[in-house]
Amino acid sequence: MTNSDGSSPGLSGAQVRRMIQGAAGWVALHREALNQINVFPVPDGDTGANLGRTLAAASESLDEIAEEAPAHEIAAAAASAALLGGRGSSGVIGAQWLRGFASGLAGDGDAGDASLARAFVAAADAARNAVSEPRDGTMISVAADTATAVRSAQGDPASQMRIAVNAAYESVEYTPEQNPVLKDAGVVDAGARGLEFMLRGMAGALAGEPIPDVPAELGAIDPGWLARRLDSGGDFDGFCTELVVAGVEDIEGLREILAGDDETVMLAPDGDDLRVHIHTVEPADTYAAADAAGRIRVFRAVDMRAQAARTHESQSDPAVVAVAQGSGFVRVFTELGAAAIVSGGAADNPSVEMLFSAAESVKGRDVIVLPNNHNVTPAAERAGELAAAADEPQRLHVIHNDSQAEGVAALTALIGGVPVDDVVSEMQEAMQSVRIGRVTLAARTLEGDTPIAEGQPFAMLDGEIVGAGSEIDEVGRSLAERMAESLSGASLFTLYFGADVSEERAEAMAEQIESQTGIEVDLVAGGQPHYPWLLALE
Repeated sequence: MTNSDGSSPGLSGAQVRRMIQGAAGWVALHREALNQINVFPVPDGDTGANLGRTLAAASESLDEIAEEAPAHEIAAAAASAALLGGRGSSGVIGAQWLRGFASGLAGDGDAGDASLARAFVAAADAARNAVSEPRDGTMISVAADTATAVRSAQGDPASQMRIAVNAAYESVEYTPEQNPVLKDAGVVDAGARGLEFMLRGMAGALAGEPIPDVPAELGAIDPGWLARRLDSGGDFDGFCTELVVAGVEDIEGLREILAGDDETVMLAPDGDDLRVHIHTVEPADTYAAADAAGRIRVFRAVDMRAQAARTHESQSDPAVVAVAQGSGFVRVFTELGAAAIVSGGAADNPSVEMLFSAAESVKGRDVIVLPNNHNVTPAAERAGELAAAADEPQRLHVIHNDSQAEGVAALTALIGGVPVDDVVSEMQEAMQSVRIGRVTLAARTLEGDTPIAEGQPFAMLDGEIVGAGSEIDEVGRSLAERMAESLSGASLFTLYFGADVSEERAEAMAEQIESQTGIEVDLVAGGQPHYPWLLALE
């Protein structure tokens, strides 16, 4: 069947909608199978989960798009949602592939066969451009091979999709020849196979075929290779770190800062947002660089060593997920052993999905969550409900606390080799042994025993307003004196200074507090917003 001009009938918006849903369904079906063959760049067992979550976000977003929307608008909406909801390198590349696919479909109304070929070419280009150092034997080469095949194909979109699937399968089977790591491990590339399954889902939806009930057998990593890799440890150093940053004007400048000697950095722009994925030993530095370049909307860092230990080894100690604001607190929490960091806190609460996803990523049967703000606690508890009902259930132990300084105290009590309930008790006791003081500016006029005008500095001790003044640093010094008087035998102040406080000013403040109270002050660049001074006294 052809159109009056001799071209093949085009894709409708409804067909593209079903194709996106089919892609999500196929990858979801094979989620665990893809996890089991995940080798490159790190065998952390999460490719299926990451790509599955990315496509689920894309598919679910279409519920908000009008039924009559044209093909390219459907694809663009899915791509944008995938970028924000995606996880891991496979998710970033998959989202960029969808973004390119959408741009190739752009046109009036429906998309014809020529634009489907353009879509595959644009998708391959977008996927490759997301990676600073593209590698063959990955999703990148499979995307390129399918684009080449579809570009020269004849027939209607359904025929072209069948050709794409066949080309993807052949390309995936060749990945071990392109990447020796895969050959040694005895598997094909998991992300590449995931892209093939995306295309199988799209082709099946276009042909009216249902998603299979049973996943295909994909094999497993050679256990000898895996044991050697785990023993060597090198692949697992650092954190898988992901961000969404708004308002970045110099994307290439940020890429240069982040990349250094790291070849795994990926940057994927979408309107005003920039998705960043990088493996780094210093997630705090990544946070600081992104914070300087734009506004961090999402930040997540997962310890790859801890993740692998719970994926492939018999590690049973609980993992800790900490909610953090400020590069300094990201650094402190990771150094103290948090397996995952999620951005959020004052005026920036993380979503239930972000907390659930972080817990899922660390793989532990038991996960301790430090909300570090009472407004985050409800989301953490809801994430715990989702985790308990998941296919691989987890128990989330939410510690009720209200500041990052309390979270630091809790993490200092983290111990291994004991039941999780004992760990939680130790962390709660550690928090009770410190007093927490904060200085901030009133967002509005406050009535009460201590009336406070909008914009006026005021102090809180353990969550209660205890004073106000005209000058921030003076309020901070008065707070420190009050704290010292309230806790006999106190031996150490930790003074966390905020994002807008210079190091010189902080050093002067520390010296003044030591002089006034006679108590040693440990100075830490917390980088937190909203609170110029955050004090912990133990």
